[in-house]
Amino acid sequence: MELSYSLHLGNDKNKSIKARQEAKNTPSGTTSKNNNAIQNVKQLGKVNHHNLRQYDNNQELIKTIKGSNDIVKDVKKLYLDLFDEARLEYNNKQTRDDRKIDNYFNKISNDTKHDLACEIVIELGNMEYWDEKSLEYKYQMTQVFEQQLEDIQEIAPDFYIANATIHFDEHSPHMHIVGVPVKENCKTGLSRQVGKTFIFTKESLVVIQDKMRERCIDEFNIAYGMDSKLKEKQKGKNRDITPYERKLFNERVKGLKQEISNLENEVSGLEDNKKSINKQITKLNKDKDDISDEIDKKKRLNNKIVIKSKNQLLDENKKLKEENEYLKSINYQTETRYNDLKEKTDYLIYHLNKIIKKLPKFIQELIDRLFNYNNINLNFFKQQYDPEVIRKREKSFNGFSLFNKKEIDKATKHINDEMDEYAEEFYETRKSKDDELER
Repeated sequence: MELSYSLHLGNDKNKSIKARQEAKNTPSGTTSKNNNAIQNVKQLGKVNHHNLRQYDNNQELIKTIKGSNDIVKDVKKLYLDLFDEARLEYNNKQTRDDRKIDNYFNKISNDTKHDLACEIVIELGNMEYWDEKSLEYKYQMTQVFEQQLEDIQEIAPDFYIANATIHFDEHSPHMHIVGVPVKENCKTGLSRQVGKTFIFTKESLVVIQDKMRERCIDEFNIAYGMDSKLKEKQKGKNRDITPYERKLFNERVKGLKQEISNLENEVSGLEDNKKSINKQITKLNKDKDDISDEIDKKKRLNNKIVIKSKNQLLDENKKLKEENEYLKSINYQTETRYNDLKEKTDYLIYHLNKIIKKLPKFIQELIDRLFNYNNINLNFFKQQYDPEVIRKREKSFNGFSLFNKKEIDKATKHINDEMDEYAEEFYETRKSKDDELER
């Protein structure tokens, strides 16, 4: 019996030379070919989701023979083991912090020029061969795949494996290998770097596939006690399409047509919903127009109120301006009157100060004239003219007076006349002196 063998390396076919040439003739400048490469952590997460069956948790039909139940974690650990020493060595040589690499895993994940990791899928036998085989029979392939894992590490030593998981739940048993190809002795950047295109070239892949397929059939025959042969190597994935596979394909197409029919029915139902929604939208638009009209009415009313309020404010403002002008006029008059009174007051104070300064001398001269020049006795003067002495005398004699009232009046008039005469003479004299001084 002849068995087909496939060793497939995941690639982004959009990056091939042919794809880039085709992209030049497309409006978007790109192509939409198959891409099963692991270019970043997001795609690594998808591989983790598929390989470990995290979407259905059907763990009994898969078997991980290297790594853990978290492929992302496995690859991160492998990056630390492979590249951290080279990263630290590179950072120590840098004089600028912005050129240092904090995390090589994240750096490659964000770098569109390099793939973060690689996935190789190995499969022996096609759907036709494995279709009638029991699950126990398929489980015997575990021994074959474990040996294949050792073979690829020997044949491609620069490909370091992070995780290897076998699937038994599909048309034929196959193994997913996730690893990191490493390029050594790099002249620029890290001395050790991830290097898919350097390790897996067209030439090296031919060598790897040839050696791996020969070893695989030998290991299969040992595990199953058979003498099977390999089918002739085919281009691409080295898989033949059998009539049975064609039958399954046609059944799948039939199922897809039924799904399309179901979707069309759903679309019809959605169209009915669309009509109902459109009616609701029409009603909402009408309500919107009604609301808009009501808003316009409110706006017009508000504008009238605003205009009225504005006119009232203008009238009040005018009145306030008039009152302000009136108050300014009153203030001006008051200020003028104040300045006039102040000027007069200052003038009066000035002359009163002059008189007050001259008053002591005037009083002295008056006393001299009254008492010294006219031989008037001071005690006699007090008895006749001092109010306090007169009150005491009247109180002592109970109103009795030893002097004739007419005589007293006559004497008083005489003294007053003399005092007026002396005062007038004094003022005239002082005025003459002041005039002379001013000249």
